[in-house]
Amino acid sequence: MNDDSAPLPTSLSVELPKADRTNSAKEIDARWSDDGSRILVARTVDPRVWPLLDAARPDIGALCIVVGLVLLVVGTARVLRTPRLAGRSYCRRCNHDLNAVVGVRPDPPRCPECGLALEGRGSAPGRSRGRRLARVIVPALLAIGGGTALFATSITRRQAPLGGPALLPAWPIAAASNLGNWSWWRRSTIDTPERFALRIDIIRVDTDRLWLEAPVLATRTRQWIARTDGAMVAWADFSERSEWHPRVEWFESGRGRGGRADLGPQGGGFPSICGWSPDGREIIALLQRTGTDYPMRDDGTAVFAVDVMAIDPDTGTVRTVDRGRGRATGGPPGGWLLGPAIAAVGIDPTARTVTLAGEQVGQGNGTSRGGVSLRELTVVGNGGTRIVTLDGSIVEDAYGFRRAWIEADGRLGVEFASSFGSANPASQGGPKRLVDLDTGKVTEPPSIASAPSDMDPAPRHTVIADPTKPSIAGKLSPDGSRRFNIEIDWSTTAKITQMRVRVDRVDR
Repeated sequence: MNDDSAPLPTSLSVELPKADRTNSAKEIDARWSDDGSRILVARTVDPRVWPLLDAARPDIGALCIVVGLVLLVVGTARVLRTPRLAGRSYCRRCNHDLNAVVGVRPDPPRCPECGLALEGRGSAPGRSRGRRLARVIVPALLAIGGGTALFATSITRRQAPLGGPALLPAWPIAAASNLGNWSWWRRSTIDTPERFALRIDIIRVDTDRLWLEAPVLATRTRQWIARTDGAMVAWADFSERSEWHPRVEWFESGRGRGGRADLGPQGGGFPSICGWSPDGREIIALLQRTGTDYPMRDDGTAVFAVDVMAIDPDTGTVRTVDRGRGRATGGPPGGWLLGPAIAAVGIDPTARTVTLAGEQVGQGNGTSRGGVSLRELTVVGNGGTRIVTLDGSIVEDAYGFRRAWIEADGRLGVEFASSFGSANPASQGGPKRLVDLDTGKVTEPPSIASAPSDMDPAPRHTVIADPTKPSIAGKLSPDGSRRFNIEIDWSTTAKITQMRVRVDRVDR
């Protein structure tokens, strides 16, 4: 029974399960929900139960098929070559009939035909041909069926996404085959990026304890969003796992159930998660439809239509809210490169939907971590469609958009995806910007108050075996009353052995 008069703890902690399966080379994204009731920790994990055994699963399946076929052929041939009668005894080696009289047990210690000792298992009782065949066929078929199941569930169909080249590598994994003309050329599911999954642990923060509500296994994606209360997360998928259907998936921890919805046909476009509807009941997504016939403008770019869609997670229904504009660079003969885009849905009838198109710049040249250049706004309302050209300002250290929303003052709020987080150490998530829908002016939101100076700003670690690993800074709750840290045990080099979320109360 709880004592209401007992002082509340100043520090709470909870262990994250399966820490040893965390991919230590990938970033760990931890953040508060918008209302501060939950903490969400996203990390890349290996979801397989036995990774080493699973790596050879297609080869084990093929071996079972071969063994089953050999047993079926050899065993059936032996039964047919060695006829036996029920009630008689036979030499197990040469099948000599050991009975002089039907039903009389043989007396000689050795087979008079081949000299095999008949003690123990030297003699075999006679059975009908049907029973003998069943003893051979049933195990053989079980081996063939089990091997086929292992093989079929670990090998995907040969397919080329969007008309591209065949996927590599191929089965068998153990033999590392490189035979390009081999008819069994297939990609193994255990050798694809889908063997890693994004695990999102949803942690409920109560007054006197932390508890793990639910783990969510998403696809291997860097873009995911949480509802205001953190109880539902959603992400987009466009991969072999979805058979190249543009798809949105979600999971709600309170109900312990999830769902998915396709935004278009197979190969129909690139999906991205944008945010939530103003009432929090629908997931807002954007679909960049594929194509090659975009009209080129004078500056060498192209504009194409994108669909802004709303998905109801209760019913799984998808509706198209409006159409916006995306931006592509490049063009023939090398092909078009679609820039990042994101959309938000509001309640103002003059700005029902807003789509922001950008361009990824500066990555991969070895001198910059890159960023997103903001190019164009598409504002759709009752008065029609309005295009607002932006000044091309670059948000550094960003690799695309994470979510968007419309502020109470009518400005578009955007959070960018980034491995480096916000420049403000007290702010969670990536860098953020506010965009005026009339003038296109881009500003930074007001800074969030930093933590008190008497608190250690550095993240806590149980053991730091590899100081080159990226640290996970503590984050203040939205109301500034609490701060969490991720404590990581690096006692084994290049391997995480323990993870703990610790929440401390902040006295101001």
